[in-house]
Amino acid sequence: MKNIEVFSIATARICAAALEQHPVVARFNAEESARHIPGLDPANREDMAAAVLACGATFEWLLDEGYLRSSACVKESLNGVAFVHMALRYRLTEKGFAVLGAQAHSTDESKTIGERLIAAVKLGGADRIKESVKLMIGAGVGSRTLLPAMS
Repeated sequence: MKNIEVFSIATARICAAALEQHPVVARFNAEESARHIPGLDPANREDMAAAVLACGATFEWLLDEGYLRSSACVKESLNGVAFVHMALRYRLTEKGFAVLGAQAHSTDESKTIGERLIAAVKLGGADRIKESVKLMIGAGVGSRTLLPAMS
């Protein structure tokens, strides 16, 4: 599986968990996240290591881009490449909450981006997840003008 596909799935799962639990903190574990990648055989050590690395890097990217805040991170190294293995506690930032609470500009105007993301994670399907993450990232680019539309 391509890293961008792992990124989409991991982003959806991480952000959906944070929104469903908001404002209570969520927990992240890269290995656990990798186990939820469709078609990944956890017994295949090479594929599993690559997926763990991609999930950890996804979490780190979400932190760097301001979607999440974490009070404690454990960084490890896999083949000399540092990655986030576990963030003991994380939650949405103001930006993350605003982006996920924004109305989706798509065919289903009644759902927020966060509601679409949660539904995509629950229903599965790579295309549904990719589309929801694309909406989230696109909205995040202009997040300074977003206002939450949570009901």
